[in-house]
Amino acid sequence: MLCPKCNKALYKVENTYKCENNHSYDIAKEGYVNLLLSRTASGDDKELVNGRINFLNKGFYEPLQSFLEKIIQKLSEDKDIKLLDMGCGTGYYTASFSKIATTFGLDISKEAVKYAAKHDKKTSYLVASCKSAPFESHTFDFLVHIFSPFFENEDFRLLKNDGFLILVEPGPKHLIELKNLLYENPYFNDEKTHNFESFENVESFSLKYTKEIDNFDLLNLVKMTPYFYTTKKENFKALEGDKKIRLTIDFVVSILRPVF
Repeated sequence: MLCPKCNKALYKVENTYKCENNHSYDIAKEGYVNLLLSRTASGDDKELVNGRINFLNKGFYEPLQSFLEKIIQKLSEDKDIKLLDMGCGTGYYTASFSKIATTFGLDISKEAVKYAAKHDKKTSYLVASCKSAPFESHTFDFLVHIFSPFFENEDFRLLKNDGFLILVEPGPKHLIELKNLLYENPYFNDEKTHNFESFENVESFSLKYTKEIDNFDLLNLVKMTPYFYTTKKENFKALEGDKKIRLTIDFVVSILRPVF
């Protein structure tokens, strides 16, 4: 890891990380370290993090978790690998990856990272930004983005020359029934096409299935999505009451490699 202030290597001294310029960062009791320089709270707050925990722990996205674990295991060819989960949230996927890799997880949400570090002791978690990850160049064999911000130049810097970038994005019909409830004119998501200068597409997969979900879990799901911020408050009334819907879950998983 690198010091976010001076970009020098960090080394561990008891319960603190320090650099040669004596900048120091305490390790929290949960086990994570905060390397985000901004003092302003960022990312999901406690309410949104709890919504994410409640939803994911019901297993609705377990097929994606299992699918990604199998892909990474296959691509790693049983080698010792380092993996960085960019925008790890509560560590739901990261903890799964820790069974087959040396894992690191970063997110700008302190609340999310705090939960992740408390419940997954195999992974090194830190509060930091995907835009400027505090790691040395060409450190990781795998970078994983699951609905998280992607910065091409930064990912190219972090990834080893023979590494893999895995992107998980919403497919065309992802959560379309939820959109039908919230919006007057629901829309399909755009088809995913990547025209990166620094990466080439190796393979893409579609993972699509349905789950029956009640209104409590729908409300928690909304807290994980941009809909929480973009939907008018009065439209949330459509999620009230004792109802269940059959919800389409539609993921696109893309595997990419750096181009030189």
